[in-house]
Amino acid sequence: MELSQARIVVLVENLYQELELWYPVLRFREDGAQVRVVGPSTDEVYASKIGYPARADLTVQDVDLDSVDAVIIPGGFSPEYLRRNPDMVKLVRDADTRNLVVAAICHAGWMLATAGIVSGRQATCVATIKDDVINAGALFKDEPVVVDGNLITSRLPNDLPEFCAAIKDALEAREPAKGGPLPALNEPPNSSPAYTATAIMKNRAAGPGSSNYRAYAVLDS
Repeated sequence: MELSQARIVVLVENLYQELELWYPVLRFREDGAQVRVVGPSTDEVYASKIGYPARADLTVQDVDLDSVDAVIIPGGFSPEYLRRNPDMVKLVRDADTRNLVVAAICHAGWMLATAGIVSGRQATCVATIKDDVINAGALFKDEPVVVDGNLITSRLPNDLPEFCAAIKDALEAREPAKGGPLPALNEPPNSSPAYTATAIMKNRAAGPGSSNYRAYAVLDS
């Protein structure tokens, strides 16, 4: 397919790595692809590791994989939050089962491990989670980008050019998804990189009287 036909979802949660989210979003939008940032909620702001805010265009429940060609999972520490969300894990697992492009960079190897889709496959990741990925059954390779079928993995932000080039090659070798277009972006898009305030991480109880806490972000006033 032409990249202008591609439909791509990029997952977001708190403590994402800035370049690993925004580089693919903007890179593929520039080629005319439909790119949607997908998070647990469209009403919340998500803070990067250094406080760069992001908002989701769609929730995971809004995503119809019949209309998706690729799922991109940025790193940072956001995969630690993404893997706690059963719906996000199911999205990644189902995308792999359908042989969609699944692309994960840096700490996103955590999500591949939780989804159970890396066993017996060649993959790479940031060195600090190498043991986790190997223990999940991956055949680890310390290379900028590793492609094993529909699975594309990279290590660090410096590898983003190779990472996105591999995603581009994989998309161009595919037929477009058979479903309809992804839901339209708001105007301006929720997932605009423009911002006027820093996002600050906080914690709140998971429920009344709960001793478990959930991270959330607010914009600095």
